[in-house]
This record gives sequence, C-alpha cells and structure tokens, in this order.
Amino acid sequence: MSKFYKSGRVTTAVIVALSLSACARFDARTQANGDFDYVQTPRGEHYQTAHFTQNEARDIYDIPALTEQQKRIGFLSSNVDIRPPTQLIPVIDGVVLEANNSDKTTVLFNAFNHTENMKDKVWTLLESYIAANNIEVAAKDSNLTQIETGMFRHQQAYGSFLFRTKVVRESSYRFTLNQPQGGQNAALTVEVLSYSEKNDNVDLKVNLTARSKKSIELRLVNDLLKYAYQLKESSELQVANSQPLPIKLGYDDNNQMVWIVDADFIVSWTKLPDLLALLRFEQVDADKNLGYYLVKFKAPNAKYWPENNLNSFELDNAEYFIQLGELNSGSTSITWLDADKKPLADEKVTEIYFSITSKIRDVLLLNENQSKAL
Repeated sequence: MSKFYKSGRVTTAVIVALSLSACARFDARTQANGDFDYVQTPRGEHYQTAHFTQNEARDIYDIPALTEQQKRIGFLSSNVDIRPPTQLIPVIDGVVLEANNSDKTTVLFNAFNHTENMKDKVWTLLESYIAANNIEVAAKDSNLTQIETGMFRHQQAYGSFLFRTKVVRESSYRFTLNQPQGGQNAALTVEVLSYSEKNDNVDLKVNLTARSKKSIELRLVNDLLKYAYQLKESSELQVANSQPLPIKLGYDDNNQMVWIVDADFIVSWTKLPDLLALLRFEQVDADKNLGYYLVKFKAPNAKYWPENNLNSFELDNAEYFIQLGELNSGSTSITWLDADKKPLADEKVTEIYFSITSKIRDVLLLNENQSKAL
C-alpha cells in the first residue's frame, strides 16, 4: 500500500508539473524565469569614509539609470524580450543581408550573369508573393518600385492540446526595390509599418524599435525567400517531368552494383516512382532526406509484361528498399536492398534492369503507360 501511495503521489506531481509548464502563456515564454521583485530593491547608499579622503572612489560599477528611450524599448524586468534575434535564412543562392545602421532591413539579391535583370525578377516575385497570400495592396508606385501592403495575418498555436494558446500576429509593410549603380543586383528594403500580437485575444506589448523591429522584418523576408524556394523547386520539378530518365548499369563509389541515372537527385527522386510502379513495386514509405523508397513487389500475371513492353523477371513478393545516392559525377545511384537492408545479388539487380526494354528506357515514363489493369 505504501509503495502504491508513493507511486500515485509521484504521478500526481508529474501531472501537476506538466500542467503548469503547459499553461505558460506565450508572453511569459518571452520573459526570463522567476519574479522581477529585484526592481523594487532600493539602491545602496555611498559608503561613507568619515574623515578619510574619497579620492580613490570609482563609479565603474555603478548601474546607470535608464533613459526614456531605453524604457520605451523595454530594457527593464519583464519588458525584456529574451528571444534571440531573427536571422536571415538564405534558402536561395545569392541572397545576403546588407549591413547598415539604418532602422530598415535591406536584403541584396545578387545576379549570377550579366543578362539577368534581378530587379525585375524580385519585383515579379514580390507581386506574386503578395497575391499568393491574398494581401491587399494599400499603395503601389511602379516608377519608385515601392509597395505598401494591407494586413498580413499569421496565426500560431503554442502548448499542448489540453492547454493550447493561440497567438495572432497582424502586420503591414512597405517594400522598396532599388538597383545599385553599375550592377544587375537588386536591393529590397523592408519596413514594418504596423504590428500587433494577441495571445488568446489579449493584446501583447510590442516595441517596434531596434532589434524587435528588425526581427519582425526578417521573419517576413524569410517567408518571402521560402516562397521563392518553393517556386524554384516547383519549376525544377516541371522541367524534370518533361525529361527522360536515362538508366544504365554500373558501380557506385563503393564499388557496389547499382543502377546509375544520368540525372541529379531531384530529377531521379521525382521520376523513379513511375518506373517502380511500372515494374509492379508498390510504394510503402519514402524519406526524401534519407533518400530511400520502401516498396513492396507483387508479381503480375504473365500477360502484364508484354502488354507493357517489359521483360519478365522473378522476385519474391516482399518489401525492398530502393536507396538513392549522389555520385561525384553529378549522377544518381540506385541501390537495391532487401527488407533487412542487405544488397540484392548482382545477378538480380541486372535481371530487373534488363526487364526495362529499349522501348521504355531513355523515354518519358508517361502515366498512361503505367495504368493497364492486370
């Protein structure tokens, strides 16, 4: 009974601790731990040396009083935002943050060739980004390449499902695009015009000054760059889908028998599922970061192979790992592994390869060629 009581008491303590941690409001998460009673502590009086001289007294350790501007920014107690400043995340090449003393945030987009008009590209990207987010354009001057936006609204939940809090951020911005003299580069300046935060409909204190202002502007820049990256990736996938998938037998950098695709990883990753489906491999799982497909083979009837311009091959009805790797040449290796991640025999890898006839290899793998019923 004693052991049961202690166990129950520990369980209760854990539940209470989790509840307290989960109940923390968003604004409390931006503050240091503990109370702020120290601000009420009276300052000590200067040490009196009686009739001795105070010529050696130093004020180096005296705490200076806050200026009015520092008080507005929030340099005291609970007003101090302990979150680290937002950093630029350059997910696309050629983007750097301009170092300046301005209270505005400027990002440079560098061109990689002399024929590239980066200013026009960034302007088009900016218009597309605003439209994709359904943001109203409050003012626009094409001659000055300047846009003022309506409200961006971003909602995010914090905490566990039992103690979830909802934070809503609303903000508007001015974008100004310039082109430095003597170059094809573009400089995008972002200035936040208004910003507010609510935690479960309760207004939070926000200071649009110094580090806080720059963090807000950089968060938007990072979201813009993320959008640009997604557009770029989508465009690359469209190009990949219109290109053939040339495959040959060979060896990887570890001298392992593999299929080699004369294309980069993105192209190979995108188009390989169509080929695997044609060979009667059903996708079970996939992890792009680790570069593998987990597939399950189900042997078709004898008519399937000639109907789909394939040579038959024998393989156990089981699960297999298809591991993709990037070779030094820029090509992609495809390694065949069994369910225990052991390489298939070279003869079996070769047999599966030769099931792909010349009518299929090096041509576009169209969906209509893969959907014939058994």
